[in-house]
Amino acid sequence: MSKRKKYFSRIHKNLKNPKKFILSDEGEYEEMEIDGGDWQGLSLASLDFKDCYIKNCNFSRLKIKKLSLLNTRFKNCDLANLEVEELYVKKVDFENSRMTGLTANEGIFAETLFKGCQLKFSQFRYSKLKEIKFNNCLLGESDFYSAEFTNVDFSECDLIKAEMLKTRHRETDLRASIISGLAIDIESLKGITISHSQINDLVWLLGVNIK
Repeated sequence: MSKRKKYFSRIHKNLKNPKKFILSDEGEYEEMEIDGGDWQGLSLASLDFKDCYIKNCNFSRLKIKKLSLLNTRFKNCDLANLEVEELYVKKVDFENSRMTGLTANEGIFAETLFKGCQLKFSQFRYSKLKEIKFNNCLLGESDFYSAEFTNVDFSECDLIKAEMLKTRHRETDLRASIISGLAIDIESLKGITISHSQINDLVWLLGVNIK
């Protein structure tokens, strides 16, 4: 795994900072700093954020048909149980955010950082993840069934009872994370790097007992 920069997003310093931000259906927002706001439980057709800094906002239980995020940073946000049907994410950072139960199946993620996020029970089934960094995240019982991984690094993460069945990997690094109870098949191990200390967590795949 190549050395990564601290953040993938590159946010401009002079962002528009509206005193009262209104989130609208089919809204397209660019070069904005959004601090505070509660939109939990809404159902929207589409949202588009580009070059934005979003912090202290509540998007929990939001249902969106189509969501596009480009060069944007989320900090201290609540995205728990957010449901997105069509998701495109590139050069985006999620920091210290609650994302428990996030549903992002068949999403496309590129150059994305998840740092200090709660992602238990999150769903990334059939998603494509390229150049992704999960750092100090809780991913217990998360679901990556049939996802495609390219240069994905899990650093100091909790992946207890996560699912990675039928996945494909090219340089996925699990060495610095907890993987006990990880649901995976032998074919899906190709392209994954683990440490010697993690071998016992996966020996059950061989159907043998080590004494």
